[in-house]
This record gives sequence, structure tokens and C-alpha cells, in this order.
Amino acid sequence: MASIAKLSIRGVRSFSPNDDEQVIGFCFPLTIIVGANGCGKTTIIESLKYAVTGSLPPGNKSGQSFVHDPRSIGQSSVKASI
Repeated sequence: MASIAKLSIRGVRSFSPNDDEQVIGFCFPLTIIVGANGCGKTTIIESLKYAVTGSLPPGNKSGQSFVHDPRSIGQSSVKASI
């Protein structure tokens, strides 16, 4: 059986492209993701799904609302990674 040890996220929705990557470690056999509304729980799950399957979350046009738009902060390059 395959398992994932950690996931690093930067520049995706609530995870800023200008900050360091946020690394989430997964424990065996179960990891529970909890937090207040709007803190990024769904973004973590969608990033994990994207990393494993390559499919973007539903309702996204080519990832436009999933990955930070660099034009919104006056930059010319995308600084996102999963």
C-alpha cells in the first residue's frame, strides 16, 4: 500500500506565494485536519487530490481560482507549488 509522508503548499488559495512553503506531515494510519472556517482545510484536501491525480477542483477554469493570480499583487510570474 502506498502512503504520503508530507505535502508542501505555496501560492494556492489561502497559502501565500510570498511566504515559505507550508509543510503538512501525515501520520500513519490517520491524519485529521481540523480548524476554523476559512483556514484552508479544503485547500489542503484539494492540493492533495491535485498532487495525486492531477485534477483541479470542480468549478475552476484551468486553475484560475485555485492558484494565486500574480497580477493581483503586481507580479509577472506565478509562484505556486504543490
